[in-house]
Amino acid sequence: MNVTSELQWRGLIHQMTADNLVSVLETNKYPMYIGFDPTATSLHAGSLIPLMALRHFRRAGHQIIVLIGGATGLIGDPSGKSAERVLETIDTVRLRGEAMRRQIEGFLSQGDGPAPIFVNNIDWLGELRLLEFLRDIGKHFSVNEMIHKDSVKKRFEKEDTGISYTEFTYMLLQATDFLELYRRHGCRIQCGASDQWGNICEGIALVRRIDRGEAFGITMPLLTNSEGKKMGKSEKGAIWLDPKQTSPYAFYQFWINMADADVSRFLRWFTLLDEATIKELDQHVGTGERVAQKALAQEITTLVHGQAETENAKKASAALFSGDIASLEVSLLKQLAADVPSITLNPQELAAPLSVIDLLVRAGACASKGDARRQIAQKGVKINSKPPAAGDNPTVSAADFLDGEVLVLQRGKKNNYLVIVTA
Repeated sequence: MNVTSELQWRGLIHQMTADNLVSVLETNKYPMYIGFDPTATSLHAGSLIPLMALRHFRRAGHQIIVLIGGATGLIGDPSGKSAERVLETIDTVRLRGEAMRRQIEGFLSQGDGPAPIFVNNIDWLGELRLLEFLRDIGKHFSVNEMIHKDSVKKRFEKEDTGISYTEFTYMLLQATDFLELYRRHGCRIQCGASDQWGNICEGIALVRRIDRGEAFGITMPLLTNSEGKKMGKSEKGAIWLDPKQTSPYAFYQFWINMADADVSRFLRWFTLLDEATIKELDQHVGTGERVAQKALAQEITTLVHGQAETENAKKASAALFSGDIASLEVSLLKQLAADVPSITLNPQELAAPLSVIDLLVRAGACASKGDARRQIAQKGVKINSKPPAAGDNPTVSAADFLDGEVLVLQRGKKNNYLVIVTA
């Protein structure tokens, strides 16, 4: 099975620029590229679609090229945007690009196939001279055609926003990237999200007009749910691939809580499981055991964060379900702070014993001091999985904090609250 056939059964192809591309790639291992503009310090869940495409092309023996948009990130892609982007400084875009490259390198560090090539388009676009660019590149673009591209047309129709000349020229820059990679690396294929169709087609046309070369494009679906709504965000915000912005536990939970209507599709998109295995998992969707969701969460968390962090996430999930989170390592407990109600203390507050009643109210575990006293009297409160000291007003000291850093308050069987000491 060639790479396009693999992508097709997985549902990862939205459009192809040539009907014969499947047959072409049966005998040719053309280099391909995907571009990533550094618009944030981390990639997000939606970025997993192009990242998985890179994995599949590489597994099939193609040379993959990862383009970091150090130059295009300074301009801003109008695709999918209803208003102008805020222009970032050169240093901001550079630092984001470096972080993005490290993230992609980590994702691609495992797997078979040729080693990835990383490039940054600031290396060639940053050296362009305006008059040469207008004569050598701009001459090949028709404004009449450009204003009918979806990314531009929608902005033309919005009188209150419009589009600047800066963003209007974005597709010329992206087309120049394709031409440059065609010349430098023999790149013949560009992949991108479905909203990149117009930009990709312009790049193919530029390669043909200037170098008389043949190039191809593939677009992939955007990350949406079964209702067509964009995904990649939870109630707490975007699902980032950076563990400092979305913990491996929260990342794992996002996928394990996936709706039944979406899980089969995402098993195809975001795992390397074979077709037979996925079809077997399809049979368990909606059974109540969430077998398919657990497999999805296991596979994608391992691809992004590694096996060790996936096992930690599973361990944390089991502990939260059973109510025994005090058995977890302190480093994992601190990771849960974003997903479990928590409060922070400074070290000075531990100089004297702390009232458990006050901590329960402060953490939100009890509505009032009277409620806290009742919960303790009814043996409904535990400190690090153990009953608090006897008495009307039990206290805790620095010695009760796990590794001197975390205290676990529990009200009932599954209501957990963390008290974390910060430096």
